[in-house]
Parts: sequence; structure tokens; C-alpha cells
Amino acid sequence: MLSFAGAALGIALAVPAVRLLVAIAPEKLPRAAEIHLNGWVLAFTLGLSLLTTIASSLIPARKAAKVDPAEALKQDSSRGMAGRHASVLRNGLVVAEVAATFVLAVGAGLLLRTLMTLTERDLGFQTARMLVVDVDAPAHTQDDAQRVVRQYDGLFAKLAALPGVEHVGGIMGLPTGSHGSNGYYNVRGGLAVDPNHPPYADFSVASGGYFQAMGIPLRLGRDFNSQDTYDGQFAAVISESLAKQSFGDANPIGKLIQCGLDSDKWMTVVGVVGDVRQDSPAAKPGPTLYMPLAQHPFYATEIHIVLRTKVAPLTLMNAVQAEILQTNSQIATKFTTMDTMVGESIATERFRSVLLSSFAGVGLVLAMLGVYGTMAYSVAQRTFEIGVRMAFGAEKKEILRMILWHAAKLACWGIALGCILSVALTRLITSMLVGVRAVDPVSLSLATVLLLTTAAVAALAPAWRAAQVDPMVALRAE
Repeated sequence: MLSFAGAALGIALAVPAVRLLVAIAPEKLPRAAEIHLNGWVLAFTLGLSLLTTIASSLIPARKAAKVDPAEALKQDSSRGMAGRHASVLRNGLVVAEVAATFVLAVGAGLLLRTLMTLTERDLGFQTARMLVVDVDAPAHTQDDAQRVVRQYDGLFAKLAALPGVEHVGGIMGLPTGSHGSNGYYNVRGGLAVDPNHPPYADFSVASGGYFQAMGIPLRLGRDFNSQDTYDGQFAAVISESLAKQSFGDANPIGKLIQCGLDSDKWMTVVGVVGDVRQDSPAAKPGPTLYMPLAQHPFYATEIHIVLRTKVAPLTLMNAVQAEILQTNSQIATKFTTMDTMVGESIATERFRSVLLSSFAGVGLVLAMLGVYGTMAYSVAQRTFEIGVRMAFGAEKKEILRMILWHAAKLACWGIALGCILSVALTRLITSMLVGVRAVDPVSLSLATVLLLTTAAVAALAPAWRAAQVDPMVALRAE
């Protein structure tokens, strides 16, 4: 009966819980839309519930069947409490519950700290008040692509003139964006290169003003400008990591660099900018090679336009859309913000945190119920003992302290066991952690405080009932 009732309640809770988890699942999670409760899942869950109930009932049932009535009555009537061995199994189960919950709490703490680290990290660019427009202009030939680049140049000027807009730029290869390229490159006048490990970098095609719009600092040289035309000397801006990787401490301005993006022409390095975390806040800043839109028109047709604004970014959507349509009515657009894109890039980390935190929350509830049940049963079994203690002068606060201390000891044993398990098991999620060690004193400390508090809260009601025992009533009842 208990098993069926629990299974029914579990199913009732599972239906909205599964829907919520699917709703917050990252887009990259395979076949997330197909996740749902069905008959096979419910049958398996019900069977597991029944087996768990039967397995947990076997030992108490066998012990109850072997009880000697005369001995039990004699023990209860003379001492009013059961032997010590009767509570060992119950206490052991509570310790195991606390240990398992401690492991889950530590894991959840590690993932939550990872998420906090990612949200607070320096990305190398600005995210606040940044409107992002994903634009795609049709172009089938080289001439079409060059025409699109000229249209974008005029569009950037119009957008920069809109009220509430501070800076505008365009790029193929926006951090956390869907467009981008990477590959090997060559340099002249740089450090010696291992032929088996040629230098590697991200490739981006950007407009003039892009670095200013994104808040990426210009360390040396200049930004792209109107002189960087398709027929002129090809130019490039490199990141600090690329400069260090290929030129060491030497000044890279004026050095030549070549990549296989769309041309084998050598490009002159005209500037050095700060590093950015390209794929997500979890990524390490790496070498990046930036090239002008006008000199690589084939990659300039599908770009992101970024606008740093003085107002809420999405309030400018209609004005920006009107300028784009006026420039070229065939340009497809999609609006978002930089904050949203960065948030979506850590969706997997956020989902892991929510999932494990949910399991830890369920574990806390179970641990609380286990401690409460054990303490309540212990108080009921020790009513006569408590009455004797109070009859001989024990005060209520001493009885209260005794019960709470018993619960604290169980919690401490569980925490000690959980700590050992955590040190061993949290290493399995090392690859999911960013900026946090697998053995993290903060997470261990928080889990310890959480479990001790849970045990204290769970034991408080039974301890209070024990402190209210009337010794005369207890003695007469026995």
C-alpha cells in the first residue's frame, strides 16, 4: 500500500518535473523533444518501487516474525525500551542517506560554482547593452558579394546615426555566434615553426569599428579603415595570443601573415587587439586572426551586426529593421542580444547545475525524513527512559540536547562517509568544472552546514516532544 501510494505521488510529481526539465534543456541536447513519460517508463518505475519496498521490508519482517512474546513483554515491562541492536540498522540507513545526499550536494555545489564562475568571467568583450542582428544577404557571384559589402558599409553609417546607438560593427565570427572559421596559418618574420605542429587560430572577417563596438581593446596599431580595399594590400589584425604565439615579444606590426580562408595572399599585420573567449565563457582565450570585410567579400554576406546602445537594446529593433529593409529588402534578419547569446552558450552548464541540484534537493528531503523517522521512533521507544531521567531531575533542555546530539552524531557519521565518497567521485565530473577544483573546500563546507542544518531541523520536532514528556504519565504507562 505504501509503495503504490508513493509511486502514484511520484508519477504526479514527475509529469510536471519532466516537462520543466525538457523546457530548460539546452538546444544541443539530442532528441530532447522526444523525452516524455510513457507506459514502459511508468511500469519500470512502479516495478522498481515495489522491489525497493519489498527489499527494505524483508529484514524487519523476519525480525518481527522471530520475536519471543514472553521475552518482549518482559523487556518492555521491566525496562520500557528495546535493545541497542534494534536501532543499529535504522541508524545505519540514516547515515547512508546522509552520505548519499552529501555527495549530491557537493556535486551540485561544484556545478553551481562553475556556473557562477562562467557568468562572472572576463570575456574580453562587452555584453551589456549590445544588440545583435544576424543578417544574411543573397549573393551568388563575387560581384554580388562586393555589392553586399558596399551596402553594409552604408548600412553601418545609417545605424550609427540612429538615436540611442553608440557604436556599430559587423563580423563573421562573432564570439558565441553560429558563424566562424578556423585553421592553420603562416607568418614571415616570426618565430620558428614546428612543421608537425603548424600554428592554428580562429578566423574572423570584421568591419572597421567592430572592435570599438564590442569593447575589445586595441593594443597596437590601427583598426580596419576605408584604405583596406579589395584591390589594395591585404591587411590583418591579430589577437594578443596570436602575436605571442607567432612573434614572441617582437612587434608584429608590419609583419606578413597568410591563411587559407579564401585567398593565398599575404596580409600585413596592422593591429593587435585583446583576446576574447570565442565559443563560450568556458573557453580559453586563444589566437584569432581578423580580416577586413571588403577584402573577403565571400564571407561578408552572412554576418552579425553588433550595436552598442545607450538604451535597452531590443527597443531599437524596429528602427534597425527599417534601415536594413531600406538598404536591401532581401536581407534576412534575426535579432537578439549579446547577453542572451552568452547565456545560451552556457546552457549545458546551467542544465547540469539544475539537474544535479534537483537530485540533491530530493536527497535532502529523503535525509530529513530519515532523520525525523529515526528520531521519532527513538523517542517513542525511549519514553520510559526519558520519564526516568526527568523523574531523577533531568531538565527539559537536557532531554532536548540529548535527542539533538543523537541526530547530530548520525549526521556527522554520514557527512564523514559522504566526504570520503565525494573526494573519490567528484573527480568523475572534473571535465565539467571551470575555475573550480574537484576537491573544493567551499563546496564541502557548504554541504556540511546544509546537512547538519537539515538533521537539526528534522530532529527538532521529536526532540521537542521528548522534552514535553510527563514523567508520571510515562512511568504509569509502562
